[in-house]
Amino acid sequence: GSAWCHEVKFDGYRVQLRVENGKVALNTRKGLDWADKFPEIALEGSTLPDAMLDGEIVAVDHDGLPDFSALQAAIADGKTANLVYFAFDLLFADGEDLRSLPLRERKVRLKRLLQSRKKGSVIRYVDHFEEEGEAVLRSATQLKLEGIVSKKLDGRYQSGRSGGWTKAKVRAGHEVVLVEKEENLGGRALGLLKTVPLSHPYTDVHDTGMGDMLRHSAER
Repeated sequence: GSAWCHEVKFDGYRVQLRVENGKVALNTRKGLDWADKFPEIALEGSTLPDAMLDGEIVAVDHDGLPDFSALQAAIADGKTANLVYFAFDLLFADGEDLRSLPLRERKVRLKRLLQSRKKGSVIRYVDHFEEEGEAVLRSATQLKLEGIVSKKLDGRYQSGRSGGWTKAKVRAGHEVVLVEKEENLGGRALGLLKTVPLSHPYTDVHDTGMGDMLRHSAER
């Protein structure tokens, strides 16, 4: 079968960052522009060349891990300077539609686009892992992350549900929800949702600062 990679499932707000002639839009899945809500991310985005990135706005705690309640508080208080936009895909760049390219190539281009960002930038590239999914999931569980998203490296970009990705979500305490979207041999999409206990061998759970932590955890 085709190769898969695994990324951290961030506990934040999914947003597409669009840059055109230095003007930035932060578009939610409902089509709202949240650039005014996150002025620091919009300001840094304005320094990028024309592009559209897919990613998530996240608050990170003192250990560098996602904290959704801190994100909500930051928005409510208008204190958004420390929020981070974690970019995991690149849809358009320099007038070129990249959505038909394989994910592996899109991520190479995304990394190249963001590699000149300073350390501590509010727009960061999300690294991925090509190790066995179980090992990555186990590490994510130990780090108390929300879960992982697994994607086909040769997959095209498709909005909404598709056969190119699956997610494994760790729920605090006692269970993991595994949600798979996979293409069936007959061309039909197979959707599988199941809940398994944390003792299950699959209950074990991406970068940005989190990459090294996951790798070290997996090596133990």
